[in-house]
Amino acid sequence: MVVDQTTPARRARHSLPRHPVALAALLALAGAAQAQTAATSDGAITVAQAQTLPSVTVTATLSEQDARTAPASVTVIDREELDARNATDLLDAVRGEPGITLTPRQVGGRKTIALRGLEGKHTLTLIDGRRITASDDVVGHSDYQYGWLPMSAIERIEVIRGPMSSLYGSEALGGVVNMITRKPKDRWIGSVGISGSNPTSSSEGESTGKASVYASGPVGERVTLRVNGEVSHSAPVANQADARYSDIEGRHGQSGGLTATFALTPQQTLEAGWTGANEQRFYDTVSSAKKAYRSTYDVDRTQTHLGWEGRFDAWRGCVQAYRSEIDIVNTATNGVSPTRPQNLTDDVIDGHASFKLGAHQLTVGGEWRDESLVNAGLKNGSDSATHKALFVQDELALTQSLMLTAGLRADNHQLFGSELSPRAYLVWEASPALVVKGGFGHAFKAPTLKQISPNYVGAEGPHTFKGNANVKPESSNSFEIGADWQAAPNWTLRATAFNTEVKDLITYRLLSTVGTRRTYLYDNVDAARIRGLELGAVWQATPQWAWSNDLTLLNTRDKTTGKKLADRPSSSLTSRLEWKNASGWSARVGGEFIGSQTATDGVKLPSYALWSASVGKHIALGDQRKLVLRAGLENIGNVNLAEKSDSFGYAERARRLFVSARVDF
Repeated sequence: MVVDQTTPARRARHSLPRHPVALAALLALAGAAQAQTAATSDGAITVAQAQTLPSVTVTATLSEQDARTAPASVTVIDREELDARNATDLLDAVRGEPGITLTPRQVGGRKTIALRGLEGKHTLTLIDGRRITASDDVVGHSDYQYGWLPMSAIERIEVIRGPMSSLYGSEALGGVVNMITRKPKDRWIGSVGISGSNPTSSSEGESTGKASVYASGPVGERVTLRVNGEVSHSAPVANQADARYSDIEGRHGQSGGLTATFALTPQQTLEAGWTGANEQRFYDTVSSAKKAYRSTYDVDRTQTHLGWEGRFDAWRGCVQAYRSEIDIVNTATNGVSPTRPQNLTDDVIDGHASFKLGAHQLTVGGEWRDESLVNAGLKNGSDSATHKALFVQDELALTQSLMLTAGLRADNHQLFGSELSPRAYLVWEASPALVVKGGFGHAFKAPTLKQISPNYVGAEGPHTFKGNANVKPESSNSFEIGADWQAAPNWTLRATAFNTEVKDLITYRLLSTVGTRRTYLYDNVDAARIRGLELGAVWQATPQWAWSNDLTLLNTRDKTTGKKLADRPSSSLTSRLEWKNASGWSARVGGEFIGSQTATDGVKLPSYALWSASVGKHIALGDQRKLVLRAGLENIGNVNLAEKSDSFGYAERARRLFVSARVDF
């Protein structure tokens, strides 16, 4: 889906995520709560910043909105915050935000984003509004959708919590994560950066490193260019109890991108671009025949796009065509058979137009998408499906302080048929200090080509999986209500309650057992209910000191078994204390607490906490250049999840010292 990417306002200088309030009550009593730097919360900002530094989202409605009053639960993470987090990929960048927990992938320490208790496959990932395939639902034990863009190419990340199929169609049950790339200015700007980390003990892993470059600017009067590149490396981390296994896989990656924008007229632009990445994943493990071997995955990602945008007095619109492709090839040592090569491709044409009609702001649009999968388990080695969609969105001011946003999307899938996705959302600005908002949304996820192709047979591992032409799309109905209260000039509280009913979850049922091999059929057998509360507080104690907190509480139930859903912590809390001064120094201490949860094998996993600390310095070099330095410690407590329970399906890196340096010009 093409979205309007222009952002007229600069976001807050530092971003602080959303925060607690089961703890909020305690924070309030303790004198704690906000002045949130607009960069990372639902839009909460200090009074001094309110007029100049609003947090902006384009993902919620396809046009610029103040995140605080946008018709959705929104988090915006800006560039400065990404740097402070020392993020290596998209998952690192968003973890700890409200509603986000981690789901294990059981291989090489991999994990995916679970948004409001729904799996990674239920979160739609976008680059400037262009969709990325949720590879974890197609390629077993994968998490490949988080490496499409280097952090150095991203201006900000917008996270929309809650169903958004009314605008974006399939995959948006849990929400949407949109990576907004950096845009050229009216002069050449750029940055060159390096970063690295090293474990504090030589027995707990090896060094990691990354180097990146970005540049953009005008070429003549009508053309602007932007280019970026990055290389990175991290070695695998061996299991301390058995070195034949890797707790965390190694990675070696290189990526680049080039985009040109042409000003056709003062009102119209044409943009063409390419981004690509090659990544190697490698880890040590043991086969079912007890052979120790190294498994290596070669992952190639490319996205090419061409788009037109027009902004006129009476209307504005976008049209875009793009292709996204991910190619995965596995190799294995010691005579072990590799997994099958796989190729996923999406060809998309989409667009929308927005215009006034009386008191209504209407947005209408459509999408045509052809997805294809190459896999030897499919008949003739490949399969494809065409998606078509039309949607309409209406933004209507019911009163001066009450805004209704309603939308409806009709999707048609070549194989399973049609799906309607309605959504209605109210935003009430009760006062300048208090915003109350909430609504209903329906969302769905189309079956993968493996799941819905009747001739698919996957028999590479110890079990066999068969496709099923009768599989229906997964769907959800969700309600939410929340409030953002700037209770005083230096503090804010936020709370959102939600209830999601999910039906027709796609899983597999046992057909037969022959010896040790079991044969399964993909089918719709599960239904689930997920209830939750997101609580936030930020306290700007002084102009230099800020304390931010985010608490997510989840109550889940598998409606088939009556049990809690696996790998969903009942609580998760992120807390950050940050200091900044006018001379360019900054420091932060942060903690991430993950509550108890049930593993896939039924074992109750204990809670754990990760602590980090860092210090940074901005040094002016003159002529609009600056040097940005940062150093810190991650996992200060040196938490090893394997020591807590063997049933954790992922791992965290041991205590590490990291350093980064970047020159902006």
